[in-house]
Amino acid sequence: MTYSRGGPLQRKSATDQNVKQMHALKTYLSDMHVDVFVRRCMIFPSLGTISAPSAVSGVFNAHHLMSAIASTSPLLERRGQGLLSAGDGSNVEKALVAPIFKAAIPTRLDRERMDRLAAKNPAVDDILGKVGEGAVFLRGFAGTGKTVLLLQAAWKLFRTEGKRTLVLTYNHALAADMRRLMSLANIPSSVEAGGIRVGTVMSFLYRWFSRLGLLGDDLLDYEEYPRLCVEALELIEGGAVTRDEIDEIIHAGPDTFDFDHVFVDEGQDWPSGETALLKALYDPTRLCVADGVDQLVRGARADWRKGLARDKRRTLPLGKCLRLKSNLSLFVSAFARQTGSAWDAEPNAEAGGGRVIVCTKPYASMRSLHERLVEDLRSDGNDCVDLLVCVPPDGVITRRDARESLIGAAIDEWKQANWDGVDPQARSDFPRDPGQVRIMQYASCRGLEGWTVVLDGFDRFLKSTFDAKLSAGLSPDEKAGLVDVEKAATAEAWRWELISLTRPIDTLVVQVDDPSDRFGSQVLEAARSFPDFAENLD
Repeated sequence: MTYSRGGPLQRKSATDQNVKQMHALKTYLSDMHVDVFVRRCMIFPSLGTISAPSAVSGVFNAHHLMSAIASTSPLLERRGQGLLSAGDGSNVEKALVAPIFKAAIPTRLDRERMDRLAAKNPAVDDILGKVGEGAVFLRGFAGTGKTVLLLQAAWKLFRTEGKRTLVLTYNHALAADMRRLMSLANIPSSVEAGGIRVGTVMSFLYRWFSRLGLLGDDLLDYEEYPRLCVEALELIEGGAVTRDEIDEIIHAGPDTFDFDHVFVDEGQDWPSGETALLKALYDPTRLCVADGVDQLVRGARADWRKGLARDKRRTLPLGKCLRLKSNLSLFVSAFARQTGSAWDAEPNAEAGGGRVIVCTKPYASMRSLHERLVEDLRSDGNDCVDLLVCVPPDGVITRRDARESLIGAAIDEWKQANWDGVDPQARSDFPRDPGQVRIMQYASCRGLEGWTVVLDGFDRFLKSTFDAKLSAGLSPDEKAGLVDVEKAATAEAWRWELISLTRPIDTLVVQVDDPSDRFGSQVLEAARSFPDFAENLD
């Protein structure tokens, strides 16, 4: 198979791709503890007929499919008939109900997000007019639409020029959410058709480490990741790996490595090893980086501009809050002023409304509130998947090698479907049923949004964040700046407070355990400032 996308003609093996897909599906099912055989078959949707083993045309039926699979698979003989076996009945049943085989159904909010992808946006044209001439930096506070703008630009590059863009984030939950949107919008990611591929930076760079010969046969040790980034960069900068060799790796593995552009979400929070390595592997002028200003949670601010000439940098400031309705923007602004936090986005006057609910009882004990929120969602034309519940670390337990949230267990008892994203296996895919409530740990909520967002144990989470920073102590940069450790811990807690408070579009529910604690009292004080749209259930 050949492809171009406007550049030199290149070749790609459909068979090799099919084999990789087969192994990926086998791994996915194994991670779900489903032990079955997976057999190859290629579908060529643009062909009316095809005569090749293990392949069917675009107009196939069950007979054609099973015949193609049988042509390259060992058959069992029973009573004079050839049989294909994939495993025992229970495993086959588990495989058939795996989430990956369920079609995702969009909600009203999903359709609005898909419409936004294709909508005309002057900021998108600003990006496309600059990317390629220099690296583009989107700079704005939480809620100013950086992630959507990245996807809009990548979508237009595909639609108008057939370009293929890699969108990278370090957040697995955010990657799953973006993949869900790409799936609903039917946006491809293939090397020959172009499109958008969404992934996590660590997974992507580990594939590069493998191709650069940096990984042995031992099990992956993710604590070695920073060292591997530095080692890979030293190989390139020292000349042990040349530009021609990098290009050869890209051409040999186009599905994994061949992209016209690389877009980076939450770029302010990338360690220096990641930023330098990505710029060494791909032309920095093809980068577009979303910079969340003060949303640092992984360490010191990333310096993407290092090594780039001034005429090769383009900054696009984003000042208006596009996610939160105006009332929520006012609430978050008040909270930021009370805590001295950096959040100064302009409220969106065109998106009026929004409400805040504060409660002191655990959400898992408030079934009536949950049912009211679901009813309100559906009356607005949305569904349960548009409800995001954030939980603190102490709200997560481990059972039978799987993690689940205490709220998830309670919602199960309420006969409410849910996607419990506190489990890493769940986060490898995205919720496909619109009737599923999404549950996520606070640490994974950045970049996500919901029409309605519940922050359970909010003061407990902020207190645990404060205590963790006290225990960890000051970073070298903080020590050099003579920062007090308690002030640094407080700033860390308020940073996460703003990340969490800026997730909702319409309704924010904040649950605090101790109204007298300084973290809980801040919530109540902010709510009392807005009695017209802030409701205290206690």
